[in-house]
Amino acid sequence: MKYSKYISLLIMLLPIVVFAFVKPAKIVLPQLAGVECIKEWICIDNHDRFQEAENLYETSLSKVERKLTKFENKPKVVFCSSNECFSKFGFNKAAGKSIGGFGVVIGPRGWKPHYIAHELIHQWQSSNFGAIAVWLGPSWIIEGMAYALSDDPRKKLSEPFQSYTEQYTKEFGQLSGPELALALEKEI
Repeated sequence: MKYSKYISLLIMLLPIVVFAFVKPAKIVLPQLAGVECIKEWICIDNHDRFQEAENLYETSLSKVERKLTKFENKPKVVFCSSNECFSKFGFNKAAGKSIGGFGVVIGPRGWKPHYIAHELIHQWQSSNFGAIAVWLGPSWIIEGMAYALSDDPRKKLSEPFQSYTEQYTKEFGQLSGPELALALEKEI
């Protein structure tokens, strides 16, 4: 009982501290980064580009679901048209980042279908196998799958991603949908 006030205070302050110092946590409430969620699953920093973001989202989601299986819930994607927005989530150089099973943040250079599909594939992985399993899973499967199934247009990726993609394609390239999910479940 003596410490109940301190414990209560700690519980009340913890979310504030997390959102202030762990920038990727802002995916849960992107409004804290100055982003507005126009739809439950599409958030954006520049309203003038909403239609473009929505088209990219729907096209990429459809492609991923055709190759894999449907998402139980549509994943949240934050579209940042500026580096300032992207850095508010703790990122700067990447085209996009998947944050566990919480959602995706797309940076200014990531507004392309293959980048969005790549990150949505990571969301699918987290949704189907769990974020920790994906984090600890074999990189050649996790990244190889995302590069192979996103239809990345680059003919040659930097290493180790080229090798990951080749190994994934060799092992699982002939599978899709539920058969792929079942085969991956045994590996991740």
